[in-house]
Amino acid sequence: MAEELKAVKTIRDYRVQLGNETLRLMRGEFHRHTELSSDGGGDGPLLDMWRYGLDAAYMDWIGNGDHDNGNGREYSWWITQKTSELFRIGNAFVPMFSYERSVSYPEGHRNPVFARRGVRTLPRLPLSDPNVEKPAPDTQMLYRYLRQLDGITAEHTSTTNMGTDWRDNDPKVEPIVEIFQGCRQNYEMPGAPRSPNEETALNKDFKPKGFVSLALLKGYRLGFQSSSDHGSTHISYCNVWVAEPTRQAILDGMKKRRIYGSTDNIVADVRCVVGNHTRFMGEEFSTPTPPKLNVKLIGTRPFAKVCIVRQNEYVHTIEPKTQMVEFTWTDAQPERGKTLYYYIRGEQEDGELVWVSPMWIRFEG
Repeated sequence: MAEELKAVKTIRDYRVQLGNETLRLMRGEFHRHTELSSDGGGDGPLLDMWRYGLDAAYMDWIGNGDHDNGNGREYSWWITQKTSELFRIGNAFVPMFSYERSVSYPEGHRNPVFARRGVRTLPRLPLSDPNVEKPAPDTQMLYRYLRQLDGITAEHTSTTNMGTDWRDNDPKVEPIVEIFQGCRQNYEMPGAPRSPNEETALNKDFKPKGFVSLALLKGYRLGFQSSSDHGSTHISYCNVWVAEPTRQAILDGMKKRRIYGSTDNIVADVRCVVGNHTRFMGEEFSTPTPPKLNVKLIGTRPFAKVCIVRQNEYVHTIEPKTQMVEFTWTDAQPERGKTLYYYIRGEQEDGELVWVSPMWIRFEG
């Protein structure tokens, strides 16, 4: 416990200065189930979820992930909304209003999240034909709902029969993805640590079109977060950089993709300095000089490997064997006039991981 509290304190004390903004980390997740879900019998009562986030995992925020807040029933929706308010402790513990919307492949399970109380869960339209890749009416309806009610959503378990072939994306309301899920696997890219294949997939209905790497190659702008789903604890964290510890600031940080996913209490600070301006994880921008990334990670154990991925290719890998990693890397072969994405994955010696949201950089030199 003392070791975990020390790591949490490191996260809570860390600050990033971006122009006139001072950013801090809010560590949480928004995909935990309870007995209100039809498949949540092993997850415990709703009250235990709040106590887990507050007392066991020392989180700064958490969001409920029950299916339609209990299949859209009036009482279960009301009690979830009410306890999201009851368990708020000033700016120290800030629950978000969220739920899981479970639509099968090829459309995908998604978790909407809101900063305000009172938003009803959204019913379903008929499922799309998985053999005809065109926009799904139900997903498009979800995007309209989120735009109107100022929410966002994150796709999850994307390479399973609960996942998607990435036929849809609205960058305004779907700016992030659940890249790792505590009760299952890593959906980042084939061959990545903890990523599934035909033999290792925990969900045997493996859907390789759901890898996040394919969404990125389609041009989707997706930041990375990690959440639990069922029956997992202390291995899924959605870390959001915020200007202040409020619900709206958490939502704004997600919208800006100032976010990263991890399986342990890891600090990730990735920037790119362009002239007099400091750019941060999740941003899209142009630079007159080859992109130069400043990477800093603070782990709970030494890092065995840190990789920079550009357009789904490993372009730089180090094996630092230190608990704090800090280095600068310049792209020696940028493509002029083309927007490329770059992101960082760190792997500790104990196998714990961190995925830092991409930057989308256009070299115009």
